[in-house]
Amino acid sequence: MWYHTIKEKSHNSTMSNEVNYMQQRITINLNTDSKTAGKSTILEYCRSHGVTGIEAPCGGKGTCGKCRVTVTKPYHKEVLACQTKICDGMEIIVGGKESTIDKEDSMVVLTNGGSISEKFNEHVNRNVVLKEETANEHEKAESNEGTLAACDIGTTTVVCYLIDKETGQIIAVRSGANPQRSFGADVLSRIDAAARADDNDKANGGLQLMQSQIVSLLNGFISEMLMECGRTKVCLFSVAGNTVMCHLLMGISPEKLGRAPFMPDEYFGRAFDPLDIGIENCQTMIIFPAVSGFVGGDITAGMMETVNCRKLTLYLDIGTNGEMALGKGDRYVCCATAAGPAFEGAQIEMGMPASKGAVDKVWLEGRRIKYSVIGNDRPVGLCGSGLIDALAILLKAGIIDENGTILSGQELPILFRSYVFELEAEDAAQSSESSLAVHIAPGVYITQEDIRKLQLAKGAIAAGIEVLFKEYGCKPCDLDILTFAGGFGNYIDKASAAAIGLFPQELLDKAKEVGNAAGNGAVSAALSKEAWERALEISKDMRYIELASYPHFDEMYVEHMNF
Repeated sequence: MWYHTIKEKSHNSTMSNEVNYMQQRITINLNTDSKTAGKSTILEYCRSHGVTGIEAPCGGKGTCGKCRVTVTKPYHKEVLACQTKICDGMEIIVGGKESTIDKEDSMVVLTNGGSISEKFNEHVNRNVVLKEETANEHEKAESNEGTLAACDIGTTTVVCYLIDKETGQIIAVRSGANPQRSFGADVLSRIDAAARADDNDKANGGLQLMQSQIVSLLNGFISEMLMECGRTKVCLFSVAGNTVMCHLLMGISPEKLGRAPFMPDEYFGRAFDPLDIGIENCQTMIIFPAVSGFVGGDITAGMMETVNCRKLTLYLDIGTNGEMALGKGDRYVCCATAAGPAFEGAQIEMGMPASKGAVDKVWLEGRRIKYSVIGNDRPVGLCGSGLIDALAILLKAGIIDENGTILSGQELPILFRSYVFELEAEDAAQSSESSLAVHIAPGVYITQEDIRKLQLAKGAIAAGIEVLFKEYGCKPCDLDILTFAGGFGNYIDKASAAAIGLFPQELLDKAKEVGNAAGNGAVSAALSKEAWERALEISKDMRYIELASYPHFDEMYVEHMNF
C-alpha cells in the first residue's frame, strides 16, 4: 500500500440510523432524562438526542419556517421546533408518514459521473505497479486489506463508496442527507453553532454534536457496506469535503473561519488515524488538502479528477456553497461565494431538496407553464434545478422584468396574467417585498422575495466568475471548458442558467457536467498514489482570491444581480 500505515486497534462496528427520515414519535421526560437539562427548544432537544429529520436552514433563527413538527401533547398543534419550548410529558411527531416514505423517496444524491466500471480502470493499472513496490508488506497483510473506501462529505449530502483494490470496482455505495442540517443549511450557520458551547452540557455543545453526527453516519455507512460485501475492514479511507466540513469531522473548531482573515486551523492533505475520532473498521484515513477557509478538499479532489492540464477550464461547484476555479497546467485562481442555500431550496418559501414531490424542471409550451415532479407525485415545492428553470421561464414570458420585479396589471402579458396572484395578508406580512407571487404548479409558487434571494445568489456566482477571468488575465472567449460539478450542476438546465446570467451566455456551448467529481476524486485517491499527489500539487498551484476585500466586487455583484 502506498500510504503510511497507522497501527490498527481493535474495536466493534456500529450501524447507522435509516437515512430516510421516517416518522418519529418522541416523549420528553424532564425528570429522568439527564440530556434534557438546558434544552429549551424542541430543536435543541432533538439535536442533543440524535433525532434526525428536522430541517433548519436558518440555523434555528425562526426565519425559514422549515423546522415544523407536530406537538400532540399537551396540545395538538404544528409548531416551529426552533421557537417552541419543551415541557415535561410533551409528545412530538417528527418526519413524514411512514407509509409514504420509501428508499426511493429520499433526497436525490448524485453518486458518480459516468460508468463506474470504466471510470477507474486507469487506477487499477497503476495499482499493479504499486503492489509490486510493497509486495512484502502486502503478503503480510490480511485479506481484507484489499478493501478501500472513499467519501464526499457535502454540506447537504454525504456519499460513501466501498472499493475493491484489486479490480478498482466500486462494490457498494451509501448516500444520504448530512445530519448537521439541523444546525443550518450553510457553512456560516454551522461555524456559528460550533462556536456556541452549551453551558449546561459542554460535551454536547455544537461542535461536539456535529462531529458526533457525521462520525455516526460514516460508521453506519461503512459498517453496512462491509456487511453487504462480506468484508470486515477498510485499509484506506479517502475523504473529500469543504474546509468547514473537514474541521467538524475532526472535531476542530471552525470558529476562525467565521471572521477575517478566515484562516483555517488545519489545511489537511495528510493521513490521520480514524479511530482518534471514532471512525471504526478503518485502518488509515486521508483527507484532501484545502486551499483556503472556503475552498476545500472537495474542490481539489474534483479538479484532480476532471481538469485537463492542457485546456483552460472553469470549474464550478454550486452546492450549498459556491466554489469555483479557473486555470490550466500549474496555474489556477479560485474563489468562493456564499450563494448556495437559495439554489438548494433553503430560505425559499416553497424551496426543498431534490426529493419526492419537488418540481425539478419547468418549461413553456405555448401560453402554459409546464413542469415535472420527482417521483411523478403531487408537487409540494421547488428544488434548485426547478428554481433556475422557473426564473428563466418567468423572464422569457415577460412575467418578471430585467430587475427581477414581478409585473402586474397592463405591464403583464395577457397570456400569463392568470399565473400572477397576490399572497394572503398573513403570508405577505413577514416580507418587505411586493406581495405578488407566480404559480408554477398546483399549490406551488414563487414569491417576489424568493426571486430577490435567487438574484443575490446568482449575482454572487456571476461576479465571482468575472473576478477569476480578470485575475487570470483572460476573457470568456479564451475558455476551453466550463465544468459543472456536483449534483446541482448535473441536474440544472445549462441554457436556463445562462439565460438568467449565472454564467456568460457565450460559454453555453462549452459547458458540461461531470457529476460528483469530488466523490470520484476521492475514489481515485484511494486507488492511486499518483492521483493523491496530483491533488496535493493542485492545492499548491491554486491562488485564492478573497472576494470580500476584492476591489469593486460589490459593484460587480450588484450589476450581476439583474437579468
